[in-house]
Amino acid sequence: MRCPPVSGCGCAGGWRTGAALAFSAPLLVTDGLWPLYAVVTVLGAAYAPHLITAFALTERAVEPARLSTSMAFAASCLVAGQATALVVCGRLAEAYGPAGAFAVAVGAAALCLLLSLVTRVPAARTHPTGGAFRARGPGRR
Repeated sequence: MRCPPVSGCGCAGGWRTGAALAFSAPLLVTDGLWPLYAVVTVLGAAYAPHLITAFALTERAVEPARLSTSMAFAASCLVAGQATALVVCGRLAEAYGPAGAFAVAVGAAALCLLLSLVTRVPAARTHPTGGAFRARGPGRR
């Protein structure tokens, strides 16, 4: 069985999530600014597909009339997650130094890998074009 190109199931996305975990692990032992720069640059390239996939899955899963609300909600949740991570990482950095804060990123990558391997994304929802549901547009009420 072949998975769709934009999928969160383990067979298509597991290697990407594993790469994110592998690329985040060096954060725990990086001790200088230039090595940190190199690690974060590569890590950013590994996480970009995750963000794209999350928003693509949101687009596939919701009705067209609710797409803008769903995208706004997804973006707001992303920002809330980042804010929460910053609070936790800041406290850990104060208590244990940079490695304590970077451990959160490595732990999050490990959790993402686990989730990508154990969850399946349902097939794309088919949106009816007529009948009970119609997208609102010019001339429609």
